[in-house]
Amino acid sequence: MDIRVLRYFLAAAEEQSITGAAQKLHVTQPTLSRQFMELEEELGHALFIRTNRKLRLTPKGELFYERARSIVTLFERTKAEIRAEDELAGEIRIAAGETPALASLARAIARLQKEAPKVKFHITSGAKAEVKSELHSGLTDFGVFVGTADTVGYSAIKLKQKDVWGVLTPKNGPFAGKDRIEAADLIGEPLLCSEQSHRRNEFDGWLNDLKNDLDIVGTFNLLYNAYVLASAGVGHVIALGGVVNPAPESGLVWLPLYPRLECDILVAWDRTRHLSPAAERLIALLKEEEESEAVR
Repeated sequence: MDIRVLRYFLAAAEEQSITGAAQKLHVTQPTLSRQFMELEEELGHALFIRTNRKLRLTPKGELFYERARSIVTLFERTKAEIRAEDELAGEIRIAAGETPALASLARAIARLQKEAPKVKFHITSGAKAEVKSELHSGLTDFGVFVGTADTVGYSAIKLKQKDVWGVLTPKNGPFAGKDRIEAADLIGEPLLCSEQSHRRNEFDGWLNDLKNDLDIVGTFNLLYNAYVLASAGVGHVIALGGVVNPAPESGLVWLPLYPRLECDILVAWDRTRHLSPAAERLIALLKEEEESEAVR
């Protein structure tokens, strides 16, 4: 099979119709039907369930769709990088956890943007596992990890700025009058935790033996969703400071944990993969920004 066949398959899966895919791709319907029959014969499995109304993917077809989409994406990125090898152009993709400590990376991006206006940036947000998956698969150039992370096989820059853990809580709630939150304060209170803080990490050490006594009513991936839940009174949110600044009408306030709990921020990339000149330049600019941060 070749990349053209993968594009045909993706179009048919997305259009849910061979006729619709043929129109989109400007090829004949018999051509597509023949390609799909040969593809299914090569794989030894049916990829489509054909009905009178529309195409549906089989379980094997759904797996093939995810893989085909990744392959086509990587092919297009690689082609663009090769064509732009002699100049700073192309795309830089970054998968990142939510953190205000991205300020130095943002400054480096702004500088690169001025140097090379043809470079485009794509940033996706996700939990640590999602960031690592994107980085491992080669779908992103850089992964930004919040807190402890296994970076074996990766090169990484540890940012000077650290994030601080705290609690997003009602101003007039049970913690009213406090300026900080201790572990014992959380016992018996409904809590919303990020997937990251819910897993074993530095947060466990801060809780000592109290983790099993917590009433965790829910977990979240993106903090803004938890912010909305907290505004409705669902629970207190274990959150990094500065990611969401509570609006006055929300009735919420962020209080730091005590003893103070910080976490490192790592910007990592796969040392075995070829980086584009633009990505290499971004690394150099980030290192410069971090050196400037150290003397501020």
